[in-house]
Amino acid sequence: MIRPVGYSTDSQCAYQQALDDFGITQLLTRLKTYSDADFDAAWMNLTQPELESLAAIFIQKLTANLNGKGIAGYLNAIRHGSIDIPPSLVHQVFPPSSVDLPANFPNVQIPRYLYGDKLRWIPEGDKTDWGVVIGRFYSFASHQCAWTWCYLIWLDKLSSSSPWTIADIAWEDDLEPLEEAS
Repeated sequence: MIRPVGYSTDSQCAYQQALDDFGITQLLTRLKTYSDADFDAAWMNLTQPELESLAAIFIQKLTANLNGKGIAGYLNAIRHGSIDIPPSLVHQVFPPSSVDLPANFPNVQIPRYLYGDKLRWIPEGDKTDWGVVIGRFYSFASHQCAWTWCYLIWLDKLSSSSPWTIADIAWEDDLEPLEEAS
């Protein structure tokens, strides 16, 4: 019997298969059930967005901490059909989280935008907000696991969010100069 193709069902199955194939499902499950002396997921009542954010942070940290010795060791294990990866290759050190300013502050990256600059959020669809920079501060961006500039934007009256707020904040990487209509 030929099964009709259901786009959303097929794409959802493919998406789930990709999550399984690349170990994301296992990572999410492990985070959801993890428990040791420092952390117990059962007590934390983690939400799905929190689990996904944690997984993204761990993947970003892993990517940033890749090294040749680890890559060569895993490749050797793969090529020789070993599923027993040597524990010495699984050594990841994550710096402790801190609320302290970076040691090099105030000698940090110069802010891209100045007070009075007209900016917009980088669009992710057909609508975006825009306005004028009225302030900025240096803060820890947990989604980037790094310190960066955050801007206070006074929204234009025609901006899509202006009916319910007059100002908003945005990370530097989420903004771009507003091109004036000529």
